[in-house]
Amino acid sequence: MRLIKKYPNRKLYDTEDNRYVSLGSIASLVIAGEEVRVVDNTNGEDITTLVLSQILREQGRKGSLLPQALLSALIRRGAGGLNNLKDSFQASLSALQALEDEVRESIDTMAQRGEISMAEAQELREELLRAARRRQTAMEEKILQEIEASLTRLGMPNWSDLQGLNSRLGELETKVDSLLSDFDEDKS
Repeated sequence: MRLIKKYPNRKLYDTEDNRYVSLGSIASLVIAGEEVRVVDNTNGEDITTLVLSQILREQGRKGSLLPQALLSALIRRGAGGLNNLKDSFQASLSALQALEDEVRESIDTMAQRGEISMAEAQELREELLRAARRRQTAMEEKILQEIEASLTRLGMPNWSDLQGLNSRLGELETKVDSLLSDFDEDKS
């Protein structure tokens, strides 16, 4: 985790690269998947959330951020909605893992007692793994559906809307290139 210190003069110092950084630099680290922790150098307080919020605000001023409707909904709901979804997902995964562990133990016990062969035990374990993967895929699809439904309720575009826009943008680029090409030929 990258440690950034914020000094009283409001400068941000990256302790790994040993240099001062801007909010934009921290944003780039986060976008690249780097975990960052920002602390107030005077008292050691973790101010990561505050700095990340400041980055969001700055990006919003540039018009390159999330739509106002989504931000407003997040503020109204707080982190509760996302935390509830995360907690529910983690509880489901924990229960599923406990059940799978219990089934594996039962398979091993049956094989040790000679009730099933080792080959049958291995086949059952493999089937259990395939079933777990199918359940995981189904769970991921359900989460994506919930997210898409939430975005729809907020009036946000969904994946197919974005693909349509992307396709339309490609068509427009082709037409502009054609017009520019015709214009250049007319000049010649």
